[in-house]
Amino acid sequence: MDIHQMHLRYDAPADRILWQVRTRGGELLSVWLTRRLLSMIWAPFVDLVGRAQLAPTTSTLAAAGTPPPLLVPEARALMAEVARTRELPGADFSQPFDRSMPASEPLGAEPLLPQTVDLGPRPQGGGLAIRLRDGGGRALALQLDPDLSSALLRLLEQALRQADWGLPVAPAAPVAAADAPHGAVWLN
Repeated sequence: MDIHQMHLRYDAPADRILWQVRTRGGELLSVWLTRRLLSMIWAPFVDLVGRAQLAPTTSTLAAAGTPPPLLVPEARALMAEVARTRELPGADFSQPFDRSMPASEPLGAEPLLPQTVDLGPRPQGGGLAIRLRDGGGRALALQLDPDLSSALLRLLEQALRQADWGLPVAPAAPVAAADAPHGAVWLN
């Protein structure tokens, strides 16, 4: 799946976060993220995104037959901070989400309301593999490279600050020209 844009928006009446992914082919995939779901996956998600920053080092070590490094808690927090602050040359946070009619909605018009989430590193190394499934058999599987993982972390933290659910997020940084508050990212 060739992701072109991601968008996260807190919906106060539903007390949920709507995550939308638009592909370069015009497909629109929508997922509801609930407080309960995010409270269960937040710490592992942040840890995996932080580890994604080590991808080049880890693949070099694996090629040499060396096991991946074990990270102490302080190093994990530092890696998550790197994911939050590093440059993402292929991402543009200043564009609003494209709300035009999608070419298709493979999950249907109603957003997926996941009951099960599988998180892990991408099989190719570096980044995040995420699979969300609802009780009716619908599922969404995404392979996010380190840049997409970092972009998703930033968007999720922005939405979580709006939701005020009490999950541990980094303090909001001053809004830079490249990080306008649209809750969306375009991927070049």
